[in-house]
Amino acid sequence: MLALLVIYMQDYILKPEHLEHVWGINPLLTLIKYLYNPIGLPALAASIMGLFMAAVSALPLLGGWLADRFIGRTRIIIIGAVLMTFGHGLMSFESSFVFALLCLLIGSSCSSTMKAQVGALYAQDDKRRADAYQLYSLGVQIAVIISPILCAFLGKIAWHWGFLAAGIGMAAGLICYLMGRKWLPPETKKQHKKEVIILSAIEKKRVFLLIMLVFVFAIGAIPNEEIFDGYLLWGKEHYQLTFWGYDFPVSTLLSLDGLISSATAIFVLWFWRFFEKKHNPVAEIWKVFWGSLIASLGPLCLVLAQFFYPAPHTISLWWGVVFHTINDIGFSMVFSIGLALFSRVAPVSLNTLLVSFFTLHLTFSNLMVGKLASQVAVMPGILFWFIHAMAALCATLIFLFCALYFKKLLIPKNVS
Repeated sequence: MLALLVIYMQDYILKPEHLEHVWGINPLLTLIKYLYNPIGLPALAASIMGLFMAAVSALPLLGGWLADRFIGRTRIIIIGAVLMTFGHGLMSFESSFVFALLCLLIGSSCSSTMKAQVGALYAQDDKRRADAYQLYSLGVQIAVIISPILCAFLGKIAWHWGFLAAGIGMAAGLICYLMGRKWLPPETKKQHKKEVIILSAIEKKRVFLLIMLVFVFAIGAIPNEEIFDGYLLWGKEHYQLTFWGYDFPVSTLLSLDGLISSATAIFVLWFWRFFEKKHNPVAEIWKVFWGSLIASLGPLCLVLAQFFYPAPHTISLWWGVVFHTINDIGFSMVFSIGLALFSRVAPVSLNTLLVSFFTLHLTFSNLMVGKLASQVAVMPGILFWFIHAMAALCATLIFLFCALYFKKLLIPKNVS
């Protein structure tokens, strides 16, 4: 669905002849104008996309709290999947566009607690936890290879066919999850209403540091999150998307990213296993530092591409392949290993909540992306992508500082 959304808004739903039929659109437009004040259709589409992605990343905090305190992880994931299936169906009708977005937001906030279930499969000191999160991310990336291609080509025939395919996929995912429940660890019933959470002094410091790190992860994630927003709008204007005489939808760039990110996730998983067989285990924060450093180089490829080929539709997709490869190697290390870091360092009593809080960095990142993406049509491409590179580099330097000066809080004693 994300492969279609920003293009669907720019090319169809936000045009005046369709916008007047959308229920509840005026409050949304008022909010967008207050936050971003976009000028022009591409800027409006990019701003809504940025806000939507920000909300998708923020609401899992609510889902994690509900899972920990009241509903339980398994039940809330099922509720979320049902709501998302319904939301994809509503997306097929232009009048229910805003309500579809709301269903998708609430549903994703519930189903996102699946990340915490991954961590619950392992003991706190189990070194396989980081590998597990990388395998979890790899499963998502494999799906991303196929899904954007299918939805993009169906959407090219008719928008509602693309969204309907996304809904069918969500329903199939729910069925798979229900079939696999027998392998999940049992959930113990807790009397949370009477429970008072008491943290030790070092646990309080760790919680505070993790909260601060969320903002650092947010800055570093800007280049990757742009892929779902301004990158598609920029790519539509600058990439050569014609192969063998056929015009490919720009949304298929997400499938390209999914293919490359799957390969890079396997490579990163293999590399760290191979490295740690020969050397001492490497702490998660150091892996995150190296990943962020690599990711900061990705946007520089697009800076060079824009410099050498400034005219529209002249940039070869090989530049995109290089960008996606570098970005995906870095992001694979930053996101999945960052999840493992939060899962290990967070106190047990707040584990699900803080693991969900980790995804809040994507909220702050997408709020910034929404503003940057709204400038993609007016800002020079070289400057646009250079800003993204510098953002990731700033995060890299802060990760380095944390690895050096907060060892006792972030790095286990038996890990370098």
